[in-house]
Amino acid sequence: MGNKSRIIGFDLARAYAIFGMYIVNFNMVFGSYNDTSPVGKFLSLFSGNSSTIFVMLAGMGIALMTNRPHYTHEEKKKLRHIVLKRALFLFVLGLLLSIWWPADILHFYGLYLFIATFLLFLPTRYYLIASILSILVFHVLMLIIPFEKGWNFDTLEYTDLWSIPGFIRNTFYNGWNSVFPWIAYFTTGMYLGRLNWTLLITKKGYFY
Repeated sequence: MGNKSRIIGFDLARAYAIFGMYIVNFNMVFGSYNDTSPVGKFLSLFSGNSSTIFVMLAGMGIALMTNRPHYTHEEKKKLRHIVLKRALFLFVLGLLLSIWWPADILHFYGLYLFIATFLLFLPTRYYLIASILSILVFHVLMLIIPFEKGWNFDTLEYTDLWSIPGFIRNTFYNGWNSVFPWIAYFTTGMYLGRLNWTLLITKKGYFY
């Protein structure tokens, strides 16, 4: 599949994810997850899946961006440099935003991109291996560190976010979109982005 191929379904999924994330954040600030009214139930439909789709599509986008059969060493270096610049920009922007909005996803997204630079040109199967490993790491961390550590769930505040231990814990383990296990969605998206979606067998879900 050429890089210039446009897949309308992915565009629709991206639009849903962005729209859903607006609703989730709006509901978090101005609404209530305990609201049982029809409007409250409608808003709650987007909780938990919009950001997941967003991260997976981000992984797919990076995979499609680097999906040519052959690259020279210089081309690979240039593409990694582009992704690294995006990662740094989003990480810094997200950190600034998180001062005002603690549930920021952009600085996590920047870290996903940074990790992706080491995976860009590996065989496709390694993306699934990375997804499995990230989930395993998360469950090991759960055995070592209580998941609620640092959280005040009554106010949804992370009490020691700006300390070094708290920031590392929040970033890699129990933050809103922490690297473990959320990077699994990103690398799974990279795997999906490597598939040939012009083939009927792929569209029907018979991945290889």
